[in-house]
Parts: sequence; C-alpha cells; structure tokens
Amino acid sequence: MLMLASALVLFVGVAAPSPASAADSPFCVVRTAEPEVGLTLVSVERIDARTRMYAFRSKAVGDARSDGLVRVRVILPADYDRSAGKRYPVMMHLHGTNDSPTTFPAGEVEQVLGDNDVIFVEPDGGPAGFYADWYGTPVTGRDLFNGPVPFPPPAWETFHIRELLPWLDKTFRTTGRRAITGTSMGGFGAMAYPARNPGVFAAAGSFSGAVDLDTLYPIGPALITLAWDPCIFGDRTLQAENWKAHNPVDLAAELRGVSLFVASGNGLPGRYDDPVSAIAGAPMEILVRQSAENLVAALDRNQVPVTTWFYGNGAHGTRFYIYDDLRRFLPQAMSALNRR
Repeated sequence: MLMLASALVLFVGVAAPSPASAADSPFCVVRTAEPEVGLTLVSVERIDARTRMYAFRSKAVGDARSDGLVRVRVILPADYDRSAGKRYPVMMHLHGTNDSPTTFPAGEVEQVLGDNDVIFVEPDGGPAGFYADWYGTPVTGRDLFNGPVPFPPPAWETFHIRELLPWLDKTFRTTGRRAITGTSMGGFGAMAYPARNPGVFAAAGSFSGAVDLDTLYPIGPALITLAWDPCIFGDRTLQAENWKAHNPVDLAAELRGVSLFVASGNGLPGRYDDPVSAIAGAPMEILVRQSAENLVAALDRNQVPVTTWFYGNGAHGTRFYIYDDLRRFLPQAMSALNRR
C-alpha cells in the first residue's frame, strides 16, 4: 500500500486563479472553463449492517476512472437505523496515493469508530489525484499513476465539495456539521480543503499527511518513482501562484477557526512495521514528518491553534498507525462537531 496522499471556482473558498489559456503551459492542455457539476447515482451495494458502497457518474471528474465511475464508501453510526429522527455530523476521510475507499477493511474502521455518532464517508480521490481540480491534461494524455487522463481534466475538489457534500446532506440525516481527515496524500486534502473552503469543516486531521508541497517537490516524487505531474497544479515555476493557492503551509492563516490535528511518525521502524514496510515506508514518513513540522510552524506563526501527535517510531503506509491517529482525533473532532 503506497500512500502519499482546487476548485477553480467554488461556492465558498479562497479565490483560485482563473482558468488558464493553453499557452500558459508547455506540458499540459490547460483547462479553459470552470468544472461542470452534476452527480448521478449508478448503484448501491450493502457491505454489512453499517456500510454501503455507492457508485456515481460525476461531471466534475468525468472519465478519469476507466469505468467512468467514482465510488464512495459510507459507514453509518451504529444506531442510525434505530434512531429515525436523529441527525448526525459527517466525517470525510481522504485516502492516499494508489489507494481507494476500500483500502482499510470496513469492519476494522467500524471498530475504530465505535459508538461515535458520526457518518464516516470515504470517497474516491483517484490514484494520485491530489485532491485538486487539475490545472490541465498532460499533452501525452496520461501520467504514471493515473494512467489515461481525459480532457477536461478531473476536478476532484469540485467532486468532493460541490457534488458529494450536497448529496450527503440530501441523502442522510445530517446536522450540516463536518470534519475531514486524510492519510498521506489525503492528509494534504484534509488541510487544503478547509483552508480553501472556509466554514465547510469544523475539524480537520492529517495522519502522516503530505501537507507541504514544497517539502515534497522534487524529492518526494523521486523517492516513489512518481514523475511529478505538472498538470495537477501547473508547472512549479510557471504556475507558482496556483501552487501556493493549494499548499496548506501557504494557506495556514485560512485554517483559523478549524479544530486541527496533525500526526506523524519519524520514519524509524515502529511496533506495527514488518521489515518490508519499515524499509519501504521510512523515506516517505521522514518527508511527511518534515512537511508536518513545516505546517505546524506556519500555524504557530499565524497564531492558529493545532494539536500535534508526533508519536516517534513509525514508517509510512501501515494502517494500524492511522487507526491510532483516528482514535486520538475522534474526541477532539466530536467536540467540534457537536459545538453549536
């Protein structure tokens, strides 16, 4: 399991650069119009008493997935079906690179959630979609992790914020209060989304998250043999402002008012690591630890409170560390979600 871990126009959020012209990038066929919005439910699969898997066609994401569908796993509170009039907050969890909504076994996640009264939502974020409305489509039409990339390029932030959240509120008995968490690449989204969409999330938790793009570029992609796609945020130099408009460290001041939690190991072998995971996951955890420290420093400079959990030994990509992070964050998140 490899986990590392923009809307152009959103109904709320930090202003993003306008859609660019094709001449702005030698690497991409650049998006020239705002993402379309429209979500169509295709199927529902009941996994167990609490868990459902939903498949959609998303105008925002388009054909970024080979079958044209995006999937969302929803774990309901233990008493949801027995409490007809009760409403619940939502916690969205964003997965890491090359992962999916099913990376963590549903039964294990249910055990971690326990009796917490929260609807836990795990949406598709693409193999390496990086929780952004992509700047453009590679001129080759594909990249290493995502495979073929359509035009218009996928708009993952628009899918999650403008399509999925309204659908959740319409489909389930929600309170309108939301938290967000993420692992690795998803940790980036868990900090970027609240910063770019003020008032949408009450709490945010990054678990071994890639929360500073400057730390990861260009070293991070080289370590995981990822040819860093200049069409996600644009070229690092030519579209520097667009990078800053997505980077949590640059957006630290926008996180004021959100109950924040940042967790990371140090890359050394820990109690959950076998020899293979310890070797494979060490370099990336060292990087995400540095990115976490950079984010915390930026938050401190802006006098934005944050809870940190730098737990010592632990490599990258072992799910049991993530479960520990979620257990630690849940009381803090539930307090924020239940606040009126």
